[in-house]
Amino acid sequence: DGVVFRVPADPPTDPFDAAGQRARKQRYMRQLIQQAQASEPVVRADWDVYRTGRKLTYLKQPCAPADVQAKFILHITPADPAALPPHRQRYGFDNLGFYFGGAGVRLADQCIATAHLPAYPISRIYIGQWLASANRTVWDAEFAGSR
Repeated sequence: DGVVFRVPADPPTDPFDAAGQRARKQRYMRQLIQQAQASEPVVRADWDVYRTGRKLTYLKQPCAPADVQAKFILHITPADPAALPPHRQRYGFDNLGFYFGGAGVRLADQCIATAHLPAYPISRIYIGQWLASANRTVWDAEFAGSR
């Protein structure tokens, strides 16, 4: 038993194709932006926010590293409070807040993040960003959830 590895005589100096990776990332961002901008934004604030079915797409341009530091607020108020998970029913809304690093991509001066909405009928959606270090809301908006 054994394994044979074949190594090229002249291995590439950079096995990681940085230019190719950047091109793929740019194509991916263009696709997300085109999909989002196929409709009018539901919010124009610090970030433009688009809704496509059960997905929210946050878009910012120009976007600096500081723009993605604050936690994103995403509070969902269902049409029927019984649709909430038991641990959220006493609050009357679901807290689906997120950090950019887990939901977004930054390339050059563009930032885009996506968040998925729950399957239950939605009454209201409250969004924004919360900067914990300053104990303040950076921006916020609210809009009707049903579509």
